[in-house]
This record gives sequence, structure tokens and C-alpha cells, in this order.
Amino acid sequence: MAQYHHSKGIVLSALKYGESSRIVRVYTEEFGVLSFLVNSVGSKRGVVRSSMLLPLSLLELVHTNKGEGKLDRIKEAKMDLTYTTIPYDPVRNALALFLSELFQKVLQTGESNAEKFDYVRSACLALDTIDPIPPAFHLAVWARLTTYLGFAPNLKASNGTNYFDLHNGNFVTEPPLLHAYLQPEASQNLRVALEWNFNGPLGISKQGRSDLMEGLSRYMNIHLDGFGTFKSLDVLKELFV
Repeated sequence: MAQYHHSKGIVLSALKYGESSRIVRVYTEEFGVLSFLVNSVGSKRGVVRSSMLLPLSLLELVHTNKGEGKLDRIKEAKMDLTYTTIPYDPVRNALALFLSELFQKVLQTGESNAEKFDYVRSACLALDTIDPIPPAFHLAVWARLTTYLGFAPNLKASNGTNYFDLHNGNFVTEPPLLHAYLQPEASQNLRVALEWNFNGPLGISKQGRSDLMEGLSRYMNIHLDGFGTFKSLDVLKELFV
């Protein structure tokens, strides 16, 4: 007999599988990222409605956990909280797509980290509720997420320093001779993004956002194997960058 678990989860992706099935990746607090085979999506006999599978949807699930590399099953599902703006706002929707892709790149299977889960969930809720949404919202979420990944930029003694060393992850007074680094303006914008906590101004210019996006991408690819590039970036650039 299958053993079932009760979890809160955040939908990262839903890929069509056959006529009415989906393979759904969900980030959970206790088990990290799980992949589910969900049948009869949207039908009367299905346990999951199609509206539950939008990027970053917050769910409560009763599910199996068969172990890494296996598809799990959902016995029961309901909305944990229902978004009021993300599904209807093109900008927030595009940001949700970007963040779901980012989370898929960095969140792992089989990890239990309540603090990290709470941060990701808080970012999802902030995306739905903050008004107006800052154009650099996704960059601040991205920057602060490194705090939970084991290679957070070191903000200690960063005052008065001008350059961010992408390899050592710290702020320095002179350009590193052997390492890639960020220019002073991008370094300052990274500091601003790291210190932002879903409230107050987040004033980063259009060019500053573009430079910070590039800098964060370089930083992640140095410290996280296989990080790669973003499929959703072109849409985001049209809206923000």
C-alpha cells in the first residue's frame, strides 16, 4: 500500500503528457522538488484542476514520495492560497515564468530546507501583492536566493569597495587581476538587490538592470554547474530590461 504525505508545494512547471496528463514539478518544503504524473487534468474525475498548474501556484497536496528519479502521484490537491493579480497582469505573469525557470535551475530533489522554502514562498506572495512591482523585482529575488544556495556574496566590509569579485564572491577595492568582476555601478546594484527585503524602493536603472542580469548569470555559471541560460529571458527583456 502506498504511503502518503501531506505537503505544501509551489508549482514550477507542467508539461503535457498525452491527451489529458501532465508531468508536474513541484517544490515542497520537506522533500525538495518532486515530479508528479497527473492524469485527467481538468476532468470531473481528476484530482487536479488545470488552474492549479500555473507557474508558482501554491498548493496543498497529499502525495506519494517514491524516491529520486521516480514519478510520484497526487491523491488530493487544493489551493493553498489563490493569487489575485499574477494571472491577470502580463508583467507579473512574465516574472512568474522567469522565477519558475530560475527556481527549477537551483532547487534540488530530496532536500529539506524550511528556511529556503519560506523565502521562495514569500517571493511568490510578494510578486502577487506588491504594488507597484519594481522592475528589478526578479533580480532582487535572484540575488537574495544565493543566500540559501551556499555561495552568497559576502556583504561584510563592503562599504567603500567598488568591485565585486565574481569568483571569490566578495567586494574589493581594486579590480581583481585574475578573476572576472563587476564594474562599480553593477557592484552597487548587486548590493542594493541583496539588501532589499520586499519593501521600500528598489531603484535600479534600465541599463543597471541589464548589467546586473548579466552579472548574476555569470556568477551563477561560475558557482553552479549546468546553470546555463534562460528560455524566458526574451519576454522579460521586452517588458523590463
